Amino acid sequence: MKYAKPDQSYKNHINAVFDAWQQIISSKKRLIERMCSLYNIPTDDILKLSLLSIALHDLGKMNVPFQQMMASLNGEKPFNKKNNFRHELSSFPFVVAAGADLRSSAPAGSSLPQTPIEAMAVLGHHLFLDSGLSSFERERIAQKADFAQGGVEEGLLLAENLFNKMAWAQHIRPPKIKGTPYGLALGICKKVLPCLTQKDGTQKCRDLYILIKGLLHYADWHGSGGLRINYSVHKEPAALVEDLRKRCEKKKIQFENLRPFQKDMANHSGNLIAEAPTGSGKTEGALLWALKNVPEMGEAKILYLLPTMNTATQTCQRLAAIFGKENVGLCHSTADLVTKSEMGEELEYENWEIRKKTLFDKSFIRPVTVATVDQLLTSGFNAGRWPLKEINAANAVMIFDEIHAYDGWTLGLIIASLKHFHRLGSRYLLMSATLPENLKQLFLKELGTTKLIEDRSFKNSIRSSYTMHHYEINSHQGIKDVRDAVEKGRKVLVVVNSINLCQELCKTFEDLSPICYHSRFIFKDRKNIENKIEKSQFVISTQVIEVSLDIDFDWLFTETAPPDALLQRAGRINRYRNTQRKSQVHIYRHSNISERIYNPVTNPHLLEQSEAAFTQNQGPLSERQLSDIVNNIYSDFRIEETEEYITASTIYQETQNRLFGILDNPMTDEKTQTRLSKYHTVTVIPSIFYETVIGLKPRERALYELKVPLWYFFKNKNICSGLPFCDMEYSSYLGGELRINTNVENQFI
Repeated sequence: MKYAKPDQSYKNHINAVFDAWQQIISSKKRLIERMCSLYNIPTDDILKLSLLSIALHDLGKMNVPFQQMMASLNGEKPFNKKNNFRHELSSFPFVVAAGADLRSSAPAGSSLPQTPIEAMAVLGHHLFLDSGLSSFERERIAQKADFAQGGVEEGLLLAENLFNKMAWAQHIRPPKIKGTPYGLALGICKKVLPCLTQKDGTQKCRDLYILIKGLLHYADWHGSGGLRINYSVHKEPAALVEDLRKRCEKKKIQFENLRPFQKDMANHSGNLIAEAPTGSGKTEGALLWALKNVPEMGEAKILYLLPTMNTATQTCQRLAAIFGKENVGLCHSTADLVTKSEMGEELEYENWEIRKKTLFDKSFIRPVTVATVDQLLTSGFNAGRWPLKEINAANAVMIFDEIHAYDGWTLGLIIASLKHFHRLGSRYLLMSATLPENLKQLFLKELGTTKLIEDRSFKNSIRSSYTMHHYEINSHQGIKDVRDAVEKGRKVLVVVNSINLCQELCKTFEDLSPICYHSRFIFKDRKNIENKIEKSQFVISTQVIEVSLDIDFDWLFTETAPPDALLQRAGRINRYRNTQRKSQVHIYRHSNISERIYNPVTNPHLLEQSEAAFTQNQGPLSERQLSDIVNNIYSDFRIEETEEYITASTIYQETQNRLFGILDNPMTDEKTQTRLSKYHTVTVIPSIFYETVIGLKPRERALYELKVPLWYFFKNKNICSGLPFCDMEYSSYLGGELRINTNVENQFI
């Protein structure tokens, strides 16, 4: 018997993968038809290419080294894995030959791409694929591997049987190719791809490669695990409204019915921009919009995209309560740590359930995925698991929350992505509590037919009274202001613009036991803090607290920030507009460090303008007045005219052309980043944790990582066993404290 896995014969594995493939092409029917229509290709022709990749992707496992390795895992003679030969490379010549035969039998004038996308999908279905085949260095030396007796014949017969099951007669012959599998693959990557992708068109090759490789991944993963495909959620809008009623009841908020703007969102088919104040129910409106659009699109996934990891994590927990944990995935750079902490600290990372959940979540496979926006944007650079992310984002409903929160570079990437995915059938919702008018007009201009819905019911409502103080928050008077409010029993939130000042104020108010919250905590401590914030009476934070957190305080004390950021902070105060609370927002003069963080080159006086605006507008301010302040300050700012936006708008296409639409990107170029910052940071482990982490596995070490400025790392690094330790003070209360002269260097969020 030939094996594909230690506990699965080759025949059983291929049949299981075929069964999963049939399920996924049914779920992806709308997308497959759309792509075939875009490129004028008969649907069956694309599905035949896809089935070739399914039927032959593991034929290389019939080679002798792989079968010896399986026998070893089943308790037979030990096998040195260094002697293995990658099965993808052994499979590759067979797929190239079969693909050439399929194309030669296609009708004259066929629009099938001449680029062997199905063979490239097989070659890269496990390892990073670049033009130099760096993932196959061992195979470059080994040249080729012999096949087990009868293995090729068995594999080809099984492949033909799969075509017969689809009523497609297809003879699959052994390849008549000179040289080695490595030489063939290298020649195609170096010489053939540049010519054929130029002839076919990079976009066409990339789209169809994503389709075929994405279907292969889906089928292989589900077939290997014996899993049925769970593609899309099915929930009645009325059930979601009932969830909302229960949530309001739990929070002791009166709920009579959906608000008018929520009803408008719930009834809209197609693309949408929604603006509504914090606490007005945008999230529920967005989900109602999604549930309206999902059935109209056949089977569709829901992607909920946010600016930060902590807001993504909390939103994921909220959506899991609505749709069920099994239906909701979390995707950001530390999501697997969240998964492990939720599933049990005693579980090893090698545990199958953790690995499966992490793998599915990272690839947008769940019916609902909550992610940072970066996880979608990296796919445009051909980075990470980009074919799976793209095939799942295509024909999906995509919710971009806090869309105002991005600079010109990231916004340029977002708009380029929206255009791309809309072409593939996706529908999008852009929403924010503070959306400047010129940003709305940019979206409407760039994205075409998009409806704008605004919550006008709160335009004249007043949530808080505003006071502008012309002294700094850490001055003697500023400290007195905060202390008086806390000692009078107010629920107080303090927001400052730098970690250093956040830590300094926490020390100053240590006798009042504030929660200290910023980005320089290790994972475990940050998670504990986030669990405490909602019920805390006194929190001192950096701007990480601004977006999407469902928290509610009485009074806000904040350093000056850009006007939209100030409104986001103010949205954490009297969230549900209780007129009896007499909530207040106190704004303090900005520091020099704040200027270096916030003032862009294109508007070096932004913070001064913000202070001037709130000096002129004090006392109780309505939502309309606050919106006017934002629009007035940004009235002359055109983000689409900035160099960052202009460059980002074309960088995807330039990158994809360089990679022939198919190859993977190592993401080493500064221009292929999803966020640009002049404040470079690096991930390190505080030296205090040396004894704890030195014996841990890589993903377990990640529990003790945090980020520090790059310059600080160079001055205080302590490389041990190849690990980036860094000298600093660390406590679970204050996080990482840098040992520096704070008058000289910046401390960032």
